[in-house]
Amino acid sequence: MIEKKDKEANTDGDGAVVPISAIYDPPRIKEPVLAHVISFVLHPLLMVVYVIALIFVYTDFKFLYGNQFIQFIAPAFFLSCAIPVSGIYTLKVTKLITDYKFRKGERFLPFIIFFFSYGLLFYYFFSARLTIWFLAVLAIPVMLFIIYSLISVFWRISIHMMGIGGLTGSIMSICYNIKGLNLCVLFIILFILAGSLGVSRLALNRSTPAQVYAGFLVGIVVSYLTVWIGAYWGIVIFLKNL
Repeated sequence: MIEKKDKEANTDGDGAVVPISAIYDPPRIKEPVLAHVISFVLHPLLMVVYVIALIFVYTDFKFLYGNQFIQFIAPAFFLSCAIPVSGIYTLKVTKLITDYKFRKGERFLPFIIFFFSYGLLFYYFFSARLTIWFLAVLAIPVMLFIIYSLISVFWRISIHMMGIGGLTGSIMSICYNIKGLNLCVLFIILFILAGSLGVSRLALNRSTPAQVYAGFLVGIVVSYLTVWIGAYWGIVIFLKNL
């Protein structure tokens, strides 16, 4: 009697046997809302905007270009955030990519959009003949995307942590190598934000601990050295023009 009941429970209206796996719908784990908020606020596409804003706060830019802040932030947001987001969304709507995870075989077009928009951003400020270390800051996202593209061929590294690492390394290098400042409170805040973002990526199961640590390490080292080299070449060119 029990066997008959079980058999009926596993049949559809036509009497066909339906596998239990097709009937069972496992409960979905609810993801932490705060982790999503942190991942959104500290998204890699916003890092350039944050860096430029901090540059205006802690460097002479607030005196040299104080009345041109919008002329800096607007193109930075448009070219580093708005265009990539619109481009990726268009690829998703037209089904040229299946989702926003940049799976293997679907990375070419998104990466072309990123390189084009960030390259255009670099050229925009390069044509304005700004200081070399500032141009080095704008070159960091392009370099990190290239590194991410190479690493992602055989391993998935956390691009979120590369972004926050790039922000942290850029600001630290600007403060130490250009302004001669030791802003401990600011550095502590940046590292706390980086830690919060790393925990969020782990809580959302988007990255492993190794991917989180590797992403942050690559971001902070590459950005720090890039700004340092930019400052060095700026000094060399200045001395040659004397």
